[in-house]
Amino acid sequence: MYQLQHVDSFTAWSRLISDAFVKLRSEQISSGHFTATLGANMLGEIGLMRIHAKPHAVKRTEDLSASGDGDFYKISYQLDGYGLLIQDGRETLLAPGDLAIYDTQRPYTLAFEKPASVLVTLVPHDLFRLSQQQVGQLTAVALKESHPLSGTVAPLLRHLGSNLSQWDEFGGYQLARNTVDLLATALGGALGAECHGDAKVRQRELVTGYINAHLDDADLGPARIAAAHFMSVRSLHALFEHQPLSVAALIRNLRMREAARLLRDPLMAELPVQAIGSRVGIADAAGFSRMFSKEFGSTPGKYRDAA
Repeated sequence: MYQLQHVDSFTAWSRLISDAFVKLRSEQISSGHFTATLGANMLGEIGLMRIHAKPHAVKRTEDLSASGDGDFYKISYQLDGYGLLIQDGRETLLAPGDLAIYDTQRPYTLAFEKPASVLVTLVPHDLFRLSQQQVGQLTAVALKESHPLSGTVAPLLRHLGSNLSQWDEFGGYQLARNTVDLLATALGGALGAECHGDAKVRQRELVTGYINAHLDDADLGPARIAAAHFMSVRSLHALFEHQPLSVAALIRNLRMREAARLLRDPLMAELPVQAIGSRVGIADAAGFSRMFSKEFGSTPGKYRDAA
């Protein structure tokens, strides 16, 4: 739901941005009366925020980044003025039309020495198509307005920011998802094939992509995945041996996350819960309900009602 908030003190602004994003420490750069405006619209789990503010800086410190208050990527698109972004030992000056990504799980600084306007897209890690290893090579690297890939996404970002209050009515959730996919394509493409990291990382990404593409297959399992990638089941398990999730757990996790996304999608509101289960490869209604409840602490029906 769209909200527009205006503050006329730096103390109020410091509280507002920590509530709207993640916990941040802020600093007023120039003296004098401080004013700022934040227009925000949460479309599903994706946040779109348009900011206009007088000079200030925000810092995500080491202790705050480890506080567990959210695993997000933030993509800043500079509308007016200039911003300085610092993360992972890199820094970049964002001019109007430039965009850059940064990670709330690691410390960063974003400073505006003069009044500036920026559109920020807040994306949960698990909704972004690039891996954390890839994003780690992209943080605080500007996709400049002059870059050919910028032309694919910049007009859409400008349009989103200019019509922020209207997306609740005109299918903004799916538009936000498509925008996030396009941002991932543009940012990943800017660095070329080298940003994919080592061979094992790339191989895990291919496997994860395959799972996501075949979630509706009730027979999806390690044997089918291994055969599709010309490796043994043993090699497949070894590939994920030191990862947070095993192959089987990854399949369950991705199925449940996709089910949750479908249950939140207003366009799927008329689709029965059992049909949602079938779309993620679980035709048994009772089994789907048990699995979903174990993952989210709520039955699919109650989860949909709450969303």
